[in-house]
Amino acid sequence: MKHLSKENKKVIKLSSISFVITIIIFGIISALAHANPFFGGVLWGGDLPDEYLSFFQYLRHLLLGNWGSLQFSFSNGLGADMAGNIGYYLASPFNLIILLFPASQINIALYVIIVIKLGLASAAFTFLILKLFKFKNQIYSILLGIIYGLSAYSIGYAANLMWLDGVILLPLLVYSLLRGITKRKWILYTILLACAIIFNYYIGYMICIFMVLAFLAYIINYFREKKIFIRQVVEFALSSLISGLMSAVITLPTWMNLANNKLTEHTINEGFRLSPISSAAKSISALFMKNSFNGSPLLFVGTLAIIVFILYFIDNKNSRRERIINLVIGLVFVLSLIQTKIYLFWHGGQKPVGFPYRFSFIIIFWILLLAAKELTNLDLSKRQLIWAAGIYLALGLIVVILRKHYGNFDSYLLISLSLIVIFSILLYFAGNKAIRFILVMIGVIEIAGSGYLALSRMGMKSNVYSSYITENQQLFNSLPASIKKQRIAKNYFLNNDRGESYAFDYKGVEIFSSNNDPRISALYANLGLSAYGYYYFYKTGTVVTDAILNVGTFINSSLASQSISPEYISYGLRDDLKNNRVLLRRKQYTVYQTQSLPIAFAGNLSNNLKFKQDNPIYNQNLVLNSLTETRGDVLTYSKKKTKTKLENASVEQKNNKIEITRTSDKAGSVIFTYTGLKPREVAYVMLDKDLMGFADPLTTYHARQVGKVKNDLSLVVDKKDVRLQPQVKQLVGVQADQDGQVQIKLVLDGDKRSLRMNLPRLVNINSNLLEAKLSKVNKSQALKLSKFNNDYLAGRVKISKDENLVTTIPYNKGWRAEVDGKDVKINRTLGVFIGLKMKPGKHSVVLRYQAPGLLIGALTSIIGIILLVIFNLYLKKKKY
Repeated sequence: MKHLSKENKKVIKLSSISFVITIIIFGIISALAHANPFFGGVLWGGDLPDEYLSFFQYLRHLLLGNWGSLQFSFSNGLGADMAGNIGYYLASPFNLIILLFPASQINIALYVIIVIKLGLASAAFTFLILKLFKFKNQIYSILLGIIYGLSAYSIGYAANLMWLDGVILLPLLVYSLLRGITKRKWILYTILLACAIIFNYYIGYMICIFMVLAFLAYIINYFREKKIFIRQVVEFALSSLISGLMSAVITLPTWMNLANNKLTEHTINEGFRLSPISSAAKSISALFMKNSFNGSPLLFVGTLAIIVFILYFIDNKNSRRERIINLVIGLVFVLSLIQTKIYLFWHGGQKPVGFPYRFSFIIIFWILLLAAKELTNLDLSKRQLIWAAGIYLALGLIVVILRKHYGNFDSYLLISLSLIVIFSILLYFAGNKAIRFILVMIGVIEIAGSGYLALSRMGMKSNVYSSYITENQQLFNSLPASIKKQRIAKNYFLNNDRGESYAFDYKGVEIFSSNNDPRISALYANLGLSAYGYYYFYKTGTVVTDAILNVGTFINSSLASQSISPEYISYGLRDDLKNNRVLLRRKQYTVYQTQSLPIAFAGNLSNNLKFKQDNPIYNQNLVLNSLTETRGDVLTYSKKKTKTKLENASVEQKNNKIEITRTSDKAGSVIFTYTGLKPREVAYVMLDKDLMGFADPLTTYHARQVGKVKNDLSLVVDKKDVRLQPQVKQLVGVQADQDGQVQIKLVLDGDKRSLRMNLPRLVNINSNLLEAKLSKVNKSQALKLSKFNNDYLAGRVKISKDENLVTTIPYNKGWRAEVDGKDVKINRTLGVFIGLKMKPGKHSVVLRYQAPGLLIGALTSIIGIILLVIFNLYLKKKKY
């Protein structure tokens, strides 16, 4: 600090003030909105609770010594390459903060990371505008910094914490870009751009697009001569190229990973179109507090900033060329919001799932940057100020009229209109110091209030995470080591998190990730397991899918959904395991041993099987018989008929389909009862797809918050609540009571008046046949493993005539296979798993994994660093 100039000290001081105030405001509003874990809340936003928590648990395991899972992990669903997950979710240096917290407090660690990032975003923006502009009143630089850190985007997408690095780096990159253009000092820009790409390649890609726009805007605006123009273009291109090379250690393996799974899925954009009129309406509406259009861009930056932003284009003190250039940039942004191809271009050609307009932070940055430039001069033209306020007020009135017409009106629109008038008056008299102070205070209160309104939709009272993690980790630590050699499944989750195998470091069978292989999801769907594209569930597994997928253990919880917390969910039943061997009982948990095939064995590759749509019974038998080269069906449809009992409801039946209708305002119910089973006999009930829709645990919670305590639809099987996922017909495991009965009860209540569905069907299990099929394989055909790590397997197997080695290890180009010391080609099993064609005899088999592109990416990054040094030396030589 001693060597800093007085001006730089002031910049650091004001930036620090922005940092601190932002952190304090976010801490307060998140506590009030029940989104602060320090005060018993949950930030239920983005995919933080149902995806990121477990990803960071994996990172914690990795950093604390589990380096064998760096490239490939069997906790990643059935097993998958980790490059995509690390490159997208886990590459930020801020993530090291998790090491300061125990595993049971990862939720608090992520909250701390989010708070720090928001504070740094504010500080970075304040730093930039103080470096670019000479403020007559520097309190505006603090206010604009706070607004940037707490903008609609920053709050609305705060839970997507991996995106916030880009929000921090964007102001610093613009500063370093201008420094490179004007002073030929490109090293900072090159390093920061490489960091933006490395920390999150997705947001880094968007920043790269904007850097091109910003560069062109500046050199066109300040064009002097052709020679200088060409030099600037070449230096910018070289610096950006070197940044790309330096980041290759992350981007190349990630690209190879995505090319193996997500980029093979093209259906995500089929039929997707933005409606220009609707998108424009949403975008304009987003300029006001608490917009109520679903799927709108997050653009609100406070009334003051938007008035002054409009004023920038009216103010004649700003050069015509500069305003025209910014109008062109504005047109690009408008087209990005309403034109499908440009919108998808910002998102890398893929329709974003769940979080639209992810590049909105760049538009916010641009709006605030122009507002900052306008606020540097307190001598605002009164007439032009009135025009700017009038334009904004007119837009607000249009939004009010449209929302009233389409039924989306809320009182916050009137507050927004009032704030336009208030800020306009305060700006009109902003020459007075006391008025300026009031102006800034109201600006801070407004952005804090907007943040609170956004967080209130994402907050939830719950403090169960720590005890849940501790209790379950103790449970998994109590399991015999031999169990963990096979895959483990369970029927409960916290936060709907399908990646808890990361948290407790076991071999799993389900996942929810942007980098999931959609081909596995397609196989799951054919087997009657809920799955679609980027996720696959195992909640309604059967003894047959247990066998096929090497599930050796199933953990059942007796607690009902939301019994200990709004975020605690128990899915389905596995009462089909009630007669199985119990390995452990601990509190509400029962650990069952299941029968399964080995993870690798001599069998049939089973490619090109002809699955039947919506027939999981047929498909499960088909796969098991094909893999084991046996005959006979383990699962068969029962001929037993069901008895139906109605209460406040009527039923119309046509063939196997029925329509249930409530006959009064009271809850209507229908009870299906199967009789004639043996006492304690296990079976399945096949239920219709999309019966319950997506089982969102917050639905019930938020309904209770607004006084609605009735569920629209509930499903009770054998007096136990059941939740189902959508997409496919699913099998629920049941056990007959002492009278040989199985009962299913559907209750329609709340707003649900009728329901159409296929009749439930009872499915029998031939346990003796299943045991016979598996026994032969396990005794003589299994790969006898001598070593089994995440990225290395070795063992011996006996291959008989017309057999090959089949596995349930997901196929990936990173795997290399050796048979008897010689490299062999890897084929596929079921189209998605590793399979090896082998000759009869006894063989030693080795499977090794190396992430595709990792070595080349590392070498490319080294080359990039060398080129950066050479380029910097060249620039220094030219300078002197």
